[in-house]
Amino acid sequence: MQLTGQNFVVLGAGQGIGENTVHALAQGGARVLCVDLDEGRASAVAKAARGIACVADISTRAGVEKIFATAKREFDGRLDGIVDVVGIGVGKTLNTLDDQSWQHQFDMVVGHAFLALQLGTPLLARGGSVVLVGSMAGEWPRGGTLLAYASAKAALHHLARSAAQELAPQGIRVNVVAPGLTRTPRLLDANDEAFWQAQAAEIPLSRAGTPADIANAILFLSSPMAAHITGVVLAVDGGANIGMLRPIAKSARAS
Repeated sequence: MQLTGQNFVVLGAGQGIGENTVHALAQGGARVLCVDLDEGRASAVAKAARGIACVADISTRAGVEKIFATAKREFDGRLDGIVDVVGIGVGKTLNTLDDQSWQHQFDMVVGHAFLALQLGTPLLARGGSVVLVGSMAGEWPRGGTLLAYASAKAALHHLARSAAQELAPQGIRVNVVAPGLTRTPRLLDANDEAFWQAQAAEIPLSRAGTPADIANAILFLSSPMAAHITGVVLAVDGGANIGMLRPIAKSARAS
């Protein structure tokens, strides 16, 4: 898991999964460009991890161009990994979604990932990696207020698989970490402890994930330990994708 001497860019580094990812990469020996729209958050995580702060709007081409121009300058043109954590739900149903909200949802989940792949991968050394943070919502049908979010995450997963195929001849790997329910700052603010206990009862490992759980998976896929892994969507959901495993009370008998 050693990343000594390697250079990484983390988009959405300011809190939660992004912040934990910066620390995981730094503890492995990597130097990290910590990107966030909030200057205070970018500076705080960069200082704590001895990285480099970068304030940029990842939803625009100009913003992403700024990020990788900064990475090229700070890292002398050599980049070993990109991690994109950004992705927020708009929280509208099929009947309440308007064109602007639908487009905004895809911009906030898929648009910046496309830009990071297009603008960032030319800097990656052979053996470099891209890890996109998707969601198990992108693997399962999700209606209601998650409809647009789930659709965008499904598109993100497909983008990653397709990019993995295209970039493999260059020795560049592209993978997805797909969290299940995770105790991110945003979700902790929105839900009480009763919610978390009720949800934990439906998860085979009996708890929601933590940002550190997701960061550990990102670290693995970013490291030489995953050198022969590309085009994978790795579920980090406590087993929720397989459902609760209940023992059979009585063996079936032939009549």
